[in-house]
Amino acid sequence: MPERIPLVSIIIPAHNHAAFVAAALQSVVAQTHPRLELIVIDDGSTDATAAVIEQSLSQISREMRVVFHRQENCGLGATLQRALALATGEFVQFLASDDALFPEMTARLVAVLSQAGEGIAAAGCDGYVVDARGGASRVFSDLHPIPFGRDQHRELMVGNWLPAMGMLYRRDIVLQEGGIAPELVYEDWGLLLALTRRYRVIQIPDRLFAYRQHGENISADGARMRLALQALTRRYPEMAEARDLRLALARGDMRGILGGISPSSLGLAARFVLRLLQRRCGLSAGRLTARLAEAVPRRPGRGAGGAQITIGRGCRIHPEARLQAGPGALVLGDHCQIGAGARLVAGPGLSIGAGSFIAEGASLGGAEAATRIGGGCLIAARSRIEAGSDLGEACVILPGSRVAGRLADGVWLGTDGPI
Repeated sequence: MPERIPLVSIIIPAHNHAAFVAAALQSVVAQTHPRLELIVIDDGSTDATAAVIEQSLSQISREMRVVFHRQENCGLGATLQRALALATGEFVQFLASDDALFPEMTARLVAVLSQAGEGIAAAGCDGYVVDARGGASRVFSDLHPIPFGRDQHRELMVGNWLPAMGMLYRRDIVLQEGGIAPELVYEDWGLLLALTRRYRVIQIPDRLFAYRQHGENISADGARMRLALQALTRRYPEMAEARDLRLALARGDMRGILGGISPSSLGLAARFVLRLLQRRCGLSAGRLTARLAEAVPRRPGRGAGGAQITIGRGCRIHPEARLQAGPGALVLGDHCQIGAGARLVAGPGLSIGAGSFIAEGASLGGAEAATRIGGGCLIAARSRIEAGSDLGEACVILPGSRVAGRLADGVWLGTDGPI
């Protein structure tokens, strides 16, 4: 019998994102998972968002169920709850109208969640933070490190590290646990708190989304976020004991955290201490990151015919670093991060592993040999990949980048193609 392919419902709530929503919709259409339905609700936009959505939906060529509703402004939680009631998929994803998914994201998370046990309610991944123009600034898990503690519900009392746009949920469990709380602005945090009372969430290191930060993000409104946190605390009173500790964590105040320790809050305070250390040291659970200094290896090691220089998986190349290999090739492992403005050159060739992030303004490769980039990489705005480039499957190239050579299945977000 052929393997059953589950249906995935992708839900996009939209409000005043006319400049970004087309890229969000394009990223859904580009998903490699074969069975999708798309549910879009415009929540009382006052700009051209609804018109952009209608135009984008009219151009969809792949076969899928598409639902589009317009409504008076009801707020994010109420909009998501309405969209969830319209969904029919076994799995569900929520995508903000200013963010975007990489082509392999849904398929990858479906494979992970389908193989997980019944006690797993959702699967998540990592991704990149980009600016309004598409310039990537950092990896999401660097901004929100995965905590070391195993009790996910208690860790969520400290803060939410799971990306709203990087999650795939079992729809039946979401409905069983009450769905989306309409009164919450932190609707994803509230949903995860509800789910982790009885279930667990798994997270893979693959970087499969672009989270866009710009001046109009809800999270940029400090007063609104404080009210949102108060609403979340009312719904989950157990969060109240962590209020002072959370304020100290936001300030980066170790003394404040230690001063808030009491016999009843000792375990929780320890989690806050660990979370602060993670932020300061750049540590994340289950990941050891190699950090490279700015120093240039001027005399690389040689073997017969010129040994290649190999830099391991998950490495970080410092911004403005200059690395030049010769006579051997320069090989970077999977999931590497090449800092903004870095310059990498290798005479016999440069190879960058799958799932890597090439930051804004980086320059790679040379004319002597091909530059090979693995599948699922992100090439940020205004980067330059020299002649002879060979891009892997499902790479994402953001606006303003210059890529010369043979392109495989690169996906251009926000542009019509190579510049």
